[in-house]
Amino acid sequence: MSQSHIILVRHGEASAEWSVHPDPGLSKLGCLQAENAAKSLADQISSYKLLSSPKKRAVETMEIIDINNHSFKLDPRFIEIPSHNIDAEEKKQWLVSIFTTPIDELPQAVKDWRNNLIHWLKDANGNFIVATHFMVINALVSYITNNHAISYFHPNYASRTEIFLKNGELTQLILGDDKKTVINL
Repeated sequence: MSQSHIILVRHGEASAEWSVHPDPGLSKLGCLQAENAAKSLADQISSYKLLSSPKKRAVETMEIIDINNHSFKLDPRFIEIPSHNIDAEEKKQWLVSIFTTPIDELPQAVKDWRNNLIHWLKDANGNFIVATHFMVINALVSYITNNHAISYFHPNYASRTEIFLKNGELTQLILGDDKKTVINL
């Protein structure tokens, strides 16, 4: 019997907008948000595997969370939704359209990115804390809840979304945003 507890932490507020800067770090508020997340995760840090998206704002979030330097690993599967071929001025509108596009109609690069995340989730064994991005969290939650679109909810900066699996099956989901929502399955 295998059990996993996966905590997905959205990075703190970035110092620049996603559509403006390709890889901004955290703003001052983002650092404070990450510090608050660190406090809420203090009891779990030493016994969980720590992973981070390689994007600067996620790395800086994990560096703050991992205050005792338990050494986290960068994992490119947790990088934000692929949009490198989208013009900066069109990124916001593109992302809004992606929110409601049925999974089977997503661009191939987005489908591939989502499938890599799903494969990781299916193979996950043990407990993890992952510093990642809004759409990564949504892609995983929409998959495990069988949602027809890639978006599911709006996690706040530095919020934690928790996925509990037993033998590969979802047993509990705690969505991370201002309104903590628990779905027991």
